[in-house]
Amino acid sequence: MSRNALLLLFFLAMLAVLGFAGCSNRERNSSGPASGSAYQGTELGGPASDFRLEDQNGTTIALSDFRGQVVVVAFLDPECTDVCPLTANQFRLTAEKLGEDTGRVVFLVVNVNPQKNSLGDVVEATKKWGVQNLRNWHYVTGARDELEPVYKSYNVLAEGPPKPDKPSELAHTPGAYVIDKLGQKRWYISTNFEGAPPLHELLLKHIGALLNE
Repeated sequence: MSRNALLLLFFLAMLAVLGFAGCSNRERNSSGPASGSAYQGTELGGPASDFRLEDQNGTTIALSDFRGQVVVVAFLDPECTDVCPLTANQFRLTAEKLGEDTGRVVFLVVNVNPQKNSLGDVVEATKKWGVQNLRNWHYVTGARDELEPVYKSYNVLAEGPPKPDKPSELAHTPGAYVIDKLGQKRWYISTNFEGAPPLHELLLKHIGALLNE
């Protein structure tokens, strides 16, 4: 991925961080690529906004259905050919390394492309990204008027500017949100910064801590 594309994703990620910081009095530990210490994510607080959408299996589910489990919420585009498939692979690695704890964690992914929002679109992407056998993977979608309130509540820019190196694809807010067993926002982890641990390592660290609470 080009430097310009990475800079654009970083900018979109910072918009999400600033949005959460503005509505939370618990925002801490937001080291970025210029920080002297390795990036660990942005610590958050407050209840995660609930939503109810249809997953790739045709089942209508809500975030609140998973109380008692740690939930990783992300926003991926079924048409994306760079960051989204890499993110899905990081989720797969996370699930594999969780071992016996896999059943206590859910990957709840929201379709961030309201123009490609059919059930077939998320089914195809799930297979294309190689996560169709991930039991705790739910790639949810819905009509534009169902998706847009979710984007807003999670400070996600869904239809951003064209990617510098792929003008046919629109940029969107990257990253993953980690929700604890009580439905509280705990972490936002952005696209991997240079020198930062891989996404799956950060997820394993934060998920492990939350499972032990």
